[in-house]
Amino acid sequence: MSSAAYATLTLPKRLDLQGALNAAAALRGLPTNERCRLDFSEIKFVEPFGMLYFATVLRHFRRSNSSIRFVAEGYKQHHYAAHMGFFKAFGLDFGNEPGEAPGSTQYAPITPLAIAELRHEAINKQEDERETIERRSMALATLLIRQDSGPLQETLSYSLREIFRNVLEHSGADTIWYAAQYWPEKCEVELCILDEGIGIGQSLRRNPHLTIQTDHDAIDFALLPGISGVAFRGGPKQRKDPWANSGYGLFMISQLCRRGGSFVAISGNGGVKVSEAGEERFDCRMDGTAIRLQLQTDRIGALGASLEELRSLGAKIAGDLRQEANITASMSSRMLFGANNKSLL
Repeated sequence: MSSAAYATLTLPKRLDLQGALNAAAALRGLPTNERCRLDFSEIKFVEPFGMLYFATVLRHFRRSNSSIRFVAEGYKQHHYAAHMGFFKAFGLDFGNEPGEAPGSTQYAPITPLAIAELRHEAINKQEDERETIERRSMALATLLIRQDSGPLQETLSYSLREIFRNVLEHSGADTIWYAAQYWPEKCEVELCILDEGIGIGQSLRRNPHLTIQTDHDAIDFALLPGISGVAFRGGPKQRKDPWANSGYGLFMISQLCRRGGSFVAISGNGGVKVSEAGEERFDCRMDGTAIRLQLQTDRIGALGASLEELRSLGAKIAGDLRQEANITASMSSRMLFGANNKSLL
């Protein structure tokens, strides 16, 4: 059959956040053909989020279109992406399997963490599965900020633990995916965590005090301290133990990234980016939830001084929210960003 019979998707030069979002949209917009060509030859630069997000979208697309024959070209020169497990993450037999590369002090490859495996590890170590999550979170936080102790490392470990716990307890997913990279020359580190569960919107809609009209609204609510889809006034009683969910994790880590980098959350049809400029909203598609954390390592010292301020701010916001019978999206944006909030719809 001639090449004209193929629907072709050419990947962008930069497979970063925007490049991956554009490529995913282009993939979904391809005409319905029996054959699809994926052209990787134009790629010059990749980031963990771009690889993790696009691999997930492509893997899901292939599962949903099992009758389509996929062919790939221009991929064999991409040694870093192959080493990180990018190609095998969506089924192309090239490079390492996800999680196969050993990792280092500068990167963690695309890694699938099966929930069943995590629970099995906890049983073998005779510990609560949440303790297993905490150990892994501490290791990733150390990679993320280049410090193995101190208040900032402890806060990030806690926040990462919250993200993993959200997947474990609320998403319904069977696997947590993550990847990370540190660029010394840019003084920048990036960590991405992704699942293919029910998404933030469906989880938070169990809370009757939240008025959620869009997935953007749901993400904004998730960034507020004390907001949960299972722990709310009049809801089922939660366990009183050291692991009881306070709902502060995403608030703390998004605000830290806002002061020294950026935070991105994608779920359902909505995406939100938080940075010093405020909040940007964008449309996308994610069956589950993807989170990207970026920090400038040369600003970590100044971030450490913000921790107590953020704890106080979080406590105040959570206290104000407890007085509200119904919480709206405009209220959440005003509390989080005030006059600095902006929207890209």
